[in-house]
Amino acid sequence: MKSLFLLLLAPVFFISCVSTKKMNSGKSKLNTLDSQLVSYHKDLERLDHARKEKEAKNQLDDTASNRIKKFIDNTAMRIDTIIEKNMVLVNGNEISRSDWNNLNTAIISTQAASQTISRRIVFLDDLLKRNLVVKLDQDVLFPPGSYTIAPALVSNIGKLFEPAAIEIDKFSAKYPDFPLSLVITAKGYADATSISEGSGLYNKLKERMKLSNAVPDSKELNKELSRARAEEVKNLFKQYADSRNDNGIYKRNILYVFEGKGDALPNPDVKDYKVDDPRRRVVLLFWSIFPD
Repeated sequence: MKSLFLLLLAPVFFISCVSTKKMNSGKSKLNTLDSQLVSYHKDLERLDHARKEKEAKNQLDDTASNRIKKFIDNTAMRIDTIIEKNMVLVNGNEISRSDWNNLNTAIISTQAASQTISRRIVFLDDLLKRNLVVKLDQDVLFPPGSYTIAPALVSNIGKLFEPAAIEIDKFSAKYPDFPLSLVITAKGYADATSISEGSGLYNKLKERMKLSNAVPDSKELNKELSRARAEEVKNLFKQYADSRNDNGIYKRNILYVFEGKGDALPNPDVKDYKVDDPRRRVVLLFWSIFPD
């Protein structure tokens, strides 16, 4: 009788041992995957630091910076959620068929998530390492006292936009599996010289600002001038992009933004700007691409 009992107990004991080994192996695998996710969390912190540095140097526009931050924050939250769920399974002591199934499901889903997050980190790292801005000299683009580009230049404007277009094409071609959105931002700057009251430019800018009786000061006028010139560059780039019908990136979701910065300094690294410095009279054309 005792021998029969031992014979019946042996398979149960054997199954229990196998299940424990399998569970421990599965938990170990899940722990390894979670460790990888933790390292991705550190990568995201590094990328966020790079984003802040690029923005501080005016090498990344506000719209793109905010989107990248949101992208980083959402990815970090996804990592935290996955790890939190996995810890419940790793720390559990029960061994049942449902526990084993849940563990296997967690391993598969975490592997898939890890691959997706890894690709997104590579994408973002690549983006932030690129030159995302083209500097356009306003003295070349605009006649004095005007915010409309000379007709003779319009036909050749593509040559000025080509560096940004080539970078966009190369970058999007590297990630054909990503559905992409493109952001183009034109940011205009002006020097700090005064615009004569009653001049043609003064009256046009005042009209743009929808001022009837109020008298705008020099700072406000220069900001509106920089804004008008940024808008002109944005509109011309849009025309240029629309003409590139052979490239799919320009047919996808695209956002155009323009902004006038007035007499703010375009390059924070330059310490010797003068009031009428031509280096201040620029339009910076930013581009950035994001996965939808």
